[in-house]
Amino acid sequence: MEARIVKSAGINFASIKAGKFRRMHATNIVRQIFNPATLGLNARDSLRVVSGIYQSLAIIRRFKPDVIFIKGGYVGLPLGIAAGWLRVPYIIHESDLIPGLANKMLARKAARVAVGFPTDQYPTLSQNRLIYSGNPVRPELLGIDASAAKKHFGFSSKLPVVLVTGGSQGARTLNNAIVGALPQLVQHFQLIHLTGESEIETVKFQTGRLKLDHPERYRPFAYLAEEMGQALAAADVVISRAGATTISELALLDKPTILVPNAQMAGHQLANAQLLARSGAVRLIGEDRLTPSILMRELTGVTGSEEEREYLIKHLATFAVPDAAERLAGEIIKVGAHAA
Repeated sequence: MEARIVKSAGINFASIKAGKFRRMHATNIVRQIFNPATLGLNARDSLRVVSGIYQSLAIIRRFKPDVIFIKGGYVGLPLGIAAGWLRVPYIIHESDLIPGLANKMLARKAARVAVGFPTDQYPTLSQNRLIYSGNPVRPELLGIDASAAKKHFGFSSKLPVVLVTGGSQGARTLNNAIVGALPQLVQHFQLIHLTGESEIETVKFQTGRLKLDHPERYRPFAYLAEEMGQALAAADVVISRAGATTISELALLDKPTILVPNAQMAGHQLANAQLLARSGAVRLIGEDRLTPSILMRELTGVTGSEEEREYLIKHLATFAVPDAAERLAGEIIKVGAHAA
């Protein structure tokens, strides 16, 4: 996907090998390394990292960059190591509240560490190199008329529209809760449900067996690309995972939000959601507590009170950074100009 997107923008693209370190939630480093379930995979991926470092060295020598920008994730580790060896300055960007293992390692020698939340929320990172950039949001998501967006999906303006999204991969637990509550939901709401590509057929089969009073009020999709802006504009309330980019979009768009963080994401999403919940910016449902009845109760609590919606919008807006892309670009240019 990345190759296609980058090439379509007219930017040179090069790929490297990379690997991840699977910890399986173990806290002891010895158990992490010698866990029988992950030992073979970690050994294989270690070789990929080594290969990726040498590929990165060749790419850096060929492109001769003044500065390197690394967005985070394990694919950035070989590149960051190679950049350090060749003394090319690099900037990393950490979207989430809990830095990933690769970014923790790379932060030690990074020229700047840009973060998605206020810098005082990152006590484990060196504060003198931290920059609060926020997370860039696609400009095409902004400025779409809500009434026109509702009509686009065949909805009326008489009932609230709820957007449910489990991210690009979908969320089975969230999907199951929506399907379980659907007969009640369509009595009071109109729904855009992004199930994830791997879940769409299962969800369609399950909902096809329900005798819904208002089937026209439920619109399931595997995912939305070009139409995502329309879905966000149409939504009066959003039920979502707690990925940092999604949170940034919802903060800019003033959307009352219920977050159901992914329990498998090594605590990253849960930490994001807990910070926002403590700040009064979202309602939070733990994945282990998620049931159709709890989902219905939380949703009704938000949609049934204008005061509650305004409260959530006001506090979520404090995490909005409209100029995040400009802040990041400015830091990259500064570091590159200094190195040139």
